[in-house]
Amino acid sequence: MGSIFDLVLRRLVQAHPAHLLRLLFGSDAPTFVRAADTSLPQSERRADAVLVVETSSERFVLEVELQAQSDPHFMRRLLDYTVRVHLREGLPVLPVVVLVVPEAEGVRPPYVMRCRGQPVLTLDFLVVRLWEVDFTQPALQSATGLLPLSVLDARAGPERADWAEARIREAKELSADEQMDLLVVLGTLTSRRFGIQRLTPSLRNIMTESAFWDELIAFARTRFHAQALMTFAATRGLTVPREAEEHLIAKGESALKQIHTLAFTHPDAAQEALFEALLSGPPDDSSTPQ
Repeated sequence: MGSIFDLVLRRLVQAHPAHLLRLLFGSDAPTFVRAADTSLPQSERRADAVLVVETSSERFVLEVELQAQSDPHFMRRLLDYTVRVHLREGLPVLPVVVLVVPEAEGVRPPYVMRCRGQPVLTLDFLVVRLWEVDFTQPALQSATGLLPLSVLDARAGPERADWAEARIREAKELSADEQMDLLVVLGTLTSRRFGIQRLTPSLRNIMTESAFWDELIAFARTRFHAQALMTFAATRGLTVPREAEEHLIAKGESALKQIHTLAFTHPDAAQEALFEALLSGPPDDSSTPQ
């Protein structure tokens, strides 16, 4: 999943922190106190969300990271962020990892650093898998800021997008700008989950005027090439797991278009390139500021 989805999801969780707490903790959610600076001391990186919260017995910080694809460097980055937030805020920190799609799985707590066979540092953290969340439960239905995320529920069909759009448009507590922001996020995630063709005419009109439309079109082209390569693999009798399509999408349009074109001219070479793409990890963006 490209930067477009990271951007809209980060925007969503930062705009509705109290609703995010319901997603993470349900009815036992701590009280939102304030949003802390997401920039990290002595670093060019930014966390996705840093929230100071409290319960009846303690005050602590939630350091929230969104993961939309597998990242071999993620665990070390999470440790780095956690320590930096703790040193700046002077409070205990609970790291939270929100996995957007199953392809991001692989982030499993705890993170343990060992030396000479002995654990010398252990970082535990909370993991939320959005595709497993039941967004129809009452505690979440009343959180309008979470409605766009409901289309990521693995049990939801395309009709969930219609339901979410209607709920957002009916939410009288939202300002016009807040409503528009949520509809843009809904349109982005609906396009990602079900395809651009599944957008309602009204949602499509909103999206075509947004800064994300060109990226959505590019993503649609990338998905087309990925699906074509999955079909190519099947016709050659190759066993490819279903999640391979998302792995291919992460490679980007240019790389997939080259293999797709090669499939028509040199199928054997295309098969070899396809295997190489499936076996290699996602692009390394560890040096890119977040």
